[in-house]
Amino acid sequence: MDLSSQVAEAINAWLQSLVAAILAPSLAAAGQLLFSTPAFDAIPQIQRSWELVRNVADALFVVAWIAAGVLVMTSGGTDSRYTAKVLVPRVVLAAVLANASLAVCGALIRLNNALVTGLLGPTPGASAVTGLAQLVTSGQAGNQVLAILIGLAAAVLAVLLVVLFIGRDLVLLVATVMAPLALATYALPQTEELARLWWRVFGALLFVQVGQAVLVQIGAELVVHGEWLGGPVPGLVGGLVGVTVLYLLLKLPFAAYQWAFRQPIGQTALVRSVIVGARALRAA
Repeated sequence: MDLSSQVAEAINAWLQSLVAAILAPSLAAAGQLLFSTPAFDAIPQIQRSWELVRNVADALFVVAWIAAGVLVMTSGGTDSRYTAKVLVPRVVLAAVLANASLAVCGALIRLNNALVTGLLGPTPGASAVTGLAQLVTSGQAGNQVLAILIGLAAAVLAVLLVVLFIGRDLVLLVATVMAPLALATYALPQTEELARLWWRVFGALLFVQVGQAVLVQIGAELVVHGEWLGGPVPGLVGGLVGVTVLYLLLKLPFAAYQWAFRQPIGQTALVRSVIVGARALRAA
């Protein structure tokens, strides 16, 4: 064996060890984050922060009642949106939702985790890691260089998934704490879009895990049932399927984000009203 072959073998061996060192822990961390949402409603620090925001929201309901009264008196019955029959139930419903928001968030989180568990089994993180690892490592049965590239791509995608879902959990935590104020905005027609936006953001970011669990199941079935891809699946194709699954897992939260913000914030009724008012003040 000549020197160039020895150097190539040494480089390949080093790259394989690098892939093994990165891929296993990154997939394990991704499995824990991707398929289980923390029970934020059971964390004492979050409960205390939520109670503080809830108290602020309850104080603002006094302002909401005054605003509702002014709208009823000034509309003179000409606008059906500003009658007492419409505004009073809105304020009451907003108050109930704001004060029950922590329980609502906790129930939705438990529902999401139950759906994921139903799809992936009692230990969804472990089963997902096993399935993804099998998909990626199946690529080692092909060309050595391609197998290394597949492993490196999978390792990078897994690390990006971990970073992405740390950010997702932080956004959900903030949304849980700020839920009383967000849901309180349903009290008035001018601000209800903020409450709708909170529902879309919280629901999309929370239940995206269910879509990812389905995607992992489909990826595993594609390799097991090769006839879906036209015949027996070679190891290299299995590795490419694993990388594709990881890529789609990375893209799903962005698709959920785009759906949640399907209407640009600058086009909401509240923001348009603020812009019109600001322009009027400048003109004056």
